[in-house]
Amino acid sequence: MSKMSRLIVVLIAGLTAVSLTAVSVADAEAKTWKPAIAVYLADGTTPVGTTQLHPGDQVVVKGTGFDPNANTTGGLPVPVPPGVPHGTFVTFGAFSPNWKPSKGAPESARTTVRAQTKWALARDALNRVPDVPFDMRRTVRQQWVELSRAGEFTARITLATPKTIPAGGRWGVYTFGAAGTVNAAQELMTPLNYSTAAGPNTPTPAPKNLVWAYSPTFAETVRGTTGGALSGNGGAAVDDAGRLSFELVGNTVRDGRGELRYRGTVVASTKFHLLEIALADPIIRIDGDRAVLTMRTSTTDMNGDDVLRRIAIADLSLSPAQVARLSRGDDVTGVAASFRRGITPTSLAALSLGTASPVNITF
Repeated sequence: MSKMSRLIVVLIAGLTAVSLTAVSVADAEAKTWKPAIAVYLADGTTPVGTTQLHPGDQVVVKGTGFDPNANTTGGLPVPVPPGVPHGTFVTFGAFSPNWKPSKGAPESARTTVRAQTKWALARDALNRVPDVPFDMRRTVRQQWVELSRAGEFTARITLATPKTIPAGGRWGVYTFGAAGTVNAAQELMTPLNYSTAAGPNTPTPAPKNLVWAYSPTFAETVRGTTGGALSGNGGAAVDDAGRLSFELVGNTVRDGRGELRYRGTVVASTKFHLLEIALADPIIRIDGDRAVLTMRTSTTDMNGDDVLRRIAIADLSLSPAQVARLSRGDDVTGVAASFRRGITPTSLAALSLGTASPVNITF
């Protein structure tokens, strides 16, 4: 092949590569994203249709056509930084007929259970969420389902009834821009035939054998001052008044001595989960008229129930009558408590500076 022929071949190859590159870029830029969702029963293949569903049942939501690079403007500055795709919330709830953020509907029109809300977000975007000085990446990861580059996701949601339901609320699976972003194209809804009555998969509430408000200001501070939340699981619960409860799993108290062991985890979090601490699996060690209440708590102010260690939380003072009742396995209410020194993590110590609430023990 002559030098001129080789030059022509090289030029043609180069022009072809440039042309193909231009076409691929143009195709990518011209791609039209058309968000859509399909909802299936727990097997992930049977369309949900009009199947009667109850609390505790699961559905699988499959999304297609969700632009992984969308929702970069207008959202909240935390936990996802400005300019980073904020993703899409995928949730179950009873929303008002006028629920869409793009139509100016308030947040109160969209009632959900946060723990069962999924966050569809590209992995690249998740990795750009900061983990210092606050680990906001952990906050997102707790709800995260991966949104692929092709705009697809699969989310498994356990149905649960929100505490409040707006007037005219319609049960269904909903999607909308996450963390305050507004994207009308991603505001989708699939209706579900849901009943709040108990079904075969509805969890049975755990017995409330240890009931403690922690302190007179604990719930008010977490829910009000910090704009946060209290939640319980695994045998623990939190009532509307903010009292923590745990399920009894072991009782070795005899003649005024022994242990009461409980299970369950309560998580206290601030707004945006900038701080998140857990209190889990209490043990009351009784020795006559004195007792010590220990719990497993977070090792840092931000790791929730990821890593726990047991510490002494409070000293309990028992009257002779209360000791006798505990020995017989009878309920005891109003047990005086006082916080120990050295409570960790720091945020829990700050919540333990005042008076401790009395402890109620039931069997």
